[in-house]
Amino acid sequence: MGPVYAEIEIDAPREVIFDYLLDINTRARLFDGAIEDFRLLRLESRGVGAGARFRFKRRSAWNDTAITAVDRPSRISERGATGRLNRNRTGFEWEIAERPNGVSVVRLSYWIDPYGVYRYFQRLTGGSRWYGRQLHRALTNLRDLIEAEATATEQMAVAGGNRYRTGIL
Repeated sequence: MGPVYAEIEIDAPREVIFDYLLDINTRARLFDGAIEDFRLLRLESRGVGAGARFRFKRRSAWNDTAITAVDRPSRISERGATGRLNRNRTGFEWEIAERPNGVSVVRLSYWIDPYGVYRYFQRLTGGSRWYGRQLHRALTNLRDLIEAEATATEQMAVAGGNRYRTGIL
């Protein structure tokens, strides 16, 4: 499937948007209605190598993603895996361009490279429309957060973290 993409204009400098998106911890807030069980893969949640594991509610399959490449301040690339036994490769591309009037254009692309029989299942279920709506909703949340200057991040659980309530994640 893919690529599926969405695009939106945000009234903020692209450096601000880039710095916010460079923290993978923000994905839980952006995709709030579409994902569940969001966990970080390591303590450091910023930059290349930072990753997360979550489930899309509709698919109920685990999805892993990690930031693999950064081209400051215009592109963030994420790669991962999903599906049964994590055989299907996935990718997110965040592209940020700035217009002369100061408005930034953010384009988010998502694709799945299915493995085996899952290839036909993706075509039959029409998942691309659902993913397109979720991407547009995530970009709308991003615009609302950036323009309201509500970019503070909250602590997330780390996969394999402390199981007991000690105040340390």
